[in-house]
Amino acid sequence: MIMPATEVEKQFIISRAAVTAKESMGSTVDISQEKAEGLLQAALYSGASLHVTRGPDGELAGWILLGKQMDFITGKQVGFMFELYVLPPYRKKGLGKLLIQEGVGILKSRGYEEVRFNVYTANPVKEMYSRLGFKELQTIMYI
Repeated sequence: MIMPATEVEKQFIISRAAVTAKESMGSTVDISQEKAEGLLQAALYSGASLHVTRGPDGELAGWILLGKQMDFITGKQVGFMFELYVLPPYRKKGLGKLLIQEGVGILKSRGYEEVRFNVYTANPVKEMYSRLGFKELQTIMYI
């Protein structure tokens, strides 16, 4: 079960913004804590919400940042998962799947017909997203 983050949990999550961002990007980008915090704060300011899950010990185990985003091609508002993170001691226990499934449920209950997120190619969790039914929408290339 996931629930809204407390203020203390929000501050902890914000304090780890650079660590979680670097991990999700697979070390392809070196992002400063200030920049990572700014991105997280901007999402929260625009109405995104942080939801958490706890381990059997009651401690914070992971979180998901849920909001909305505009598809500028279609003009459609879509539900968006800005961040998903499970703390290392709690990985491989199904919490990522739980966060995604319940996060999608929350966004659908808010009226979004479609839920999206960005994932870096180097992120090993990408396979889990496919198993949960997500499909690739676009690929960004670089040189």
